[in-house]
Amino acid sequence: MPSQPVRIAYIAGYGRSGSTILDIALGQHAALVGAGEITSLTQHVWRNNEYCACGKAIRDCSFWSSVLREWSNGHHSGLMEEYCALQQKFEGLSMVTKLLSGIGLGKQFSLYTRHTKRLFSAMHSCSGRQMIVDSSKLPGRAMALAQVPGIDMRVIHLVRDGRGVAWSLLKGYERDITSGLQKEIKPKSVFRTALRWSMVNLAVEYLSRKLGPERVIRVRYEDFASDPVAVMGKIGAFLELDLSRVGTSLQNGEAMGPGHQVAGNRLRMNTSIALNKDETWRARMPARQQISFQRLGGWMLRRYGYL
Repeated sequence: MPSQPVRIAYIAGYGRSGSTILDIALGQHAALVGAGEITSLTQHVWRNNEYCACGKAIRDCSFWSSVLREWSNGHHSGLMEEYCALQQKFEGLSMVTKLLSGIGLGKQFSLYTRHTKRLFSAMHSCSGRQMIVDSSKLPGRAMALAQVPGIDMRVIHLVRDGRGVAWSLLKGYERDITSGLQKEIKPKSVFRTALRWSMVNLAVEYLSRKLGPERVIRVRYEDFASDPVAVMGKIGAFLELDLSRVGTSLQNGEAMGPGHQVAGNRLRMNTSIALNKDETWRARMPARQQISFQRLGGWMLRRYGYL
């Protein structure tokens, strides 16, 4: 008898759009394991022994240690390096080009699918949960995962007003390992953010058309923060889970505790996390910078109801 497919709730979109807090919120449900940006696990989190949201270095985390032990069992010592190379090849935006052109993905992609399926199966087994939340955001990774046999993926396209994203990315941060900042974050220009925010969200829309409306749902972060009961109800119906209790808890201002999220926003390292709309950009972002974003990304802002 064939094994049941591994169920994944994949959060796609651009950075600084609230994916980490949505991941943590979904992880409050007993059927879901919030795992963070899983794409980073094998690329740098394990290699650099970065921190899990549970507060322990990844190699000391009982969950991830069990996952990696089960995943690597019976395979050569260079498995992680091999898989990283496959991720670089198949999880970028180049997957859009490959799928658009109909180029065959070849034997290397078959190897990628086997390693990926085994990794998610190990997470499913070690967590004992029904569904894994992957907030890697990358549309290319979502496109790759959609081709993996034995994976049942549902995509949550998370959108935030690009001007708020740009305002957040204008601020830089020093490296602080224990607080979840594994490297220095340099400020990003409004022009760069507007261009990339538009491109990434368009790529997710292409993915949406390819997968069909039954497998993709769009959520605005501002709506999630303003009315978590309604948005959690919408996501719950999409994932076929009752998320009403989580939505009510968020609506009442109750704090959440993180699970085993890797990478992502540094807020995952807080022991108590509250949902926050965070629209300080409206008052503090200079008008010229807002206008600069709108010149390039205004058509996308209108598309998502922000203008």
